[in-house]
Amino acid sequence: MVDRTVLLISNDTGFVVFLKRNLEPSGYSFELRESLPANLRRTGYESRPVVIDVGTPRAVEILSSIRAYHPEACIIALSNGNFKKMEEAMKAGASYAVFERNGEDPQILKATLRHIYENFSAKQELENLKTLTESRIVAKSARMKTVMKLAEDAGTLPFPNADKPVVLFGVPGSGRELVARHIHSRSHRTGMPFVKVIDEKDFFTPDSLLAARGGTLFIKDINAFGADAVTCVKDLISKKEFRVDGSQAINADVRVMAGCFCPEDASLLQGIDYMGIEVPAIEERKEDIVPLANHFIEELSAFLKSGKKYLTKNAREALIERDYPGGVSELKKLVHRAYFLGATSAIGDKDLLGSEFLGKCSFKNFLDERLRLYLRKMALIERSTLYDTVVGEVEKALIELALSEMKGNKLRAAKVLGMNRNTFRAKLKTLKIKGDLKGKGKNPSEPPGKTSPQNQ
Repeated sequence: MVDRTVLLISNDTGFVVFLKRNLEPSGYSFELRESLPANLRRTGYESRPVVIDVGTPRAVEILSSIRAYHPEACIIALSNGNFKKMEEAMKAGASYAVFERNGEDPQILKATLRHIYENFSAKQELENLKTLTESRIVAKSARMKTVMKLAEDAGTLPFPNADKPVVLFGVPGSGRELVARHIHSRSHRTGMPFVKVIDEKDFFTPDSLLAARGGTLFIKDINAFGADAVTCVKDLISKKEFRVDGSQAINADVRVMAGCFCPEDASLLQGIDYMGIEVPAIEERKEDIVPLANHFIEELSAFLKSGKKYLTKNAREALIERDYPGGVSELKKLVHRAYFLGATSAIGDKDLLGSEFLGKCSFKNFLDERLRLYLRKMALIERSTLYDTVVGEVEKALIELALSEMKGNKLRAAKVLGMNRNTFRAKLKTLKIKGDLKGKGKNPSEPPGKTSPQNQ
């Protein structure tokens, strides 16, 4: 059941009793305050509405403070007739203006709260979908645990270093952006925008910086920036301002984070005091591969509301042995594909690797797969000739395949198989293999009945 607790700020006892009497039967409850809450900074005002009685002393100041700390909060300025105070509240950032007279059914307030909670519900569904489609940081390996400890430190730096720039070293696909988002979520800028800049073109667009105001600007790859752009980044860090082609300075209160290949490449940020965190490639933290794969399977099962699937031992081993040039996203695509290709709840190595499996499957694997059931049946026969049968069939199939590939040329087929000509001819006779493989070795340009000299 959805929690419908409303923060109500009012010192009018009669008005509070009136609101409770009319709204509590509709499923709303109230947390009453007469002044600014002491825990204003940490309370999740984005997930519940705030109703401020504009007749309360310092109501407009309280409203401004809540709006400053929680820009996305839904704040209802409520009045029973004070139009001047209501106008001030709207200028201070109230989301809604509601007039209700004491003693009458507060229909407008009810409709407003219902609308707000419907929006909350839709937003929560979107967040759930986003969680299911975005990679989560999995840190089972010692290296990633170290990264997460540093990220936690970067997110909770005390003032005046709370906005210290962070440079995340690592190859593309290692998860630099995920770590940057984690730092942002742990910082005092959480709840504010996190804006990613791909290249100089995005960076030199003031819209990006304006969109990131109050939040974090993440430069995906600082290596791709030229000298002019790097100078602008330095100004943004040191002066909190930004200029485009010598134009007027644009104020941009943002925290800057950037991705970079290695510490040597960060020399272009010389003179900037930043915190560096090295994010290892997925091949360098193999302990995280299987937990990550399991996470991708679980989130997909939850999203599709389907039965649970699991990785077999061979699949887990195949994932660990494989390389991932595309990083974590490549692992995710691989697991998602296997999830849909697998016919059972067990995801095997062939489901994971697909066409790659042929390159990784040894002849022994092939025989194990093909002979297992046959061997069980042959075990029921007292005097089985399994060994001779298998060797004979494999030998015959191999010679026929060699002849077919060499287009019936016995000399070349024998050479490919490592046999001399006489031994090869003897095998053809013993295994009753037709030399021309039903005419496949004949030259199509020759008339029927004539044999090419090369096949003699």
